[in-house]
Amino acid sequence: MLYLIISLVLFVLSFVAGMMGLGVAFIATPTLGLFGFELKHVIMPWSLWLNGLTAISGAIAFARAKMVDWRTAVPLLIITTIVAPIGVWLLQFVPTNVVWWIYVGVLLFLAYRMAFPPKMDDSKAPVITDSTRVKGGLASAAIGVFAGFLGVGPGFLMMPTLVMLGYTARIAAATNSVIVTLPSFSAFAGHLGSAQFDWLMLGLTSVTAVIGAWLGARFMAKRVKSLTLSRIFAAALLLLAIQRVAVLLTS
Repeated sequence: MLYLIISLVLFVLSFVAGMMGLGVAFIATPTLGLFGFELKHVIMPWSLWLNGLTAISGAIAFARAKMVDWRTAVPLLIITTIVAPIGVWLLQFVPTNVVWWIYVGVLLFLAYRMAFPPKMDDSKAPVITDSTRVKGGLASAAIGVFAGFLGVGPGFLMMPTLVMLGYTARIAAATNSVIVTLPSFSAFAGHLGSAQFDWLMLGLTSVTAVIGAWLGARFMAKRVKSLTLSRIFAAALLLLAIQRVAVLLTS
């Protein structure tokens, strides 16, 4: 029964993540913590694996809808992939509770920024200069390290960063879905030496997560406006922060 429950939960979470152009790890990591799984050796590698799979699934759907800014996506993909293992290496020096409190702080900051985004007009293509792309590249280096440290993939940091740089939320989500694919797997590789897997659970959740992310991306591409997407993102981040604070204060 536990296998079925977790597979269904991750299907729903992946639908939401796919809609926002994210891998599922940023929601899956705290959710799997509620089931009592250990963080560093079980949840983090499991979430990072699913993060890469769901990001690829969403990216394919967005690419088919021609929503991805490839000139931004490819360089940032390379940068975050290279630096993500540095964050995984740093993790060994920090207590688990400290990791969770850092996670909460980042969630609250991003929730505020996404609740009050810059004005976004989906009827016009965003004007993105090479200077903006360079700023995105510099930001992605720091984001890749930090995301590898948290074990959640860079997507939940990269998507609001792209919005702050001038992208509409829809284009940011689509572009972000490409950026987070390989970094998730490079961070996952950093965990392989100590990871502990339930292979049946991993297989079942991989399938349901991929399907959920595909459907979420298709739904967003056809029906969701940028301002709505930005505020959905903010609400999801705030709820995750509240849930994690409750767990930390009662543990």
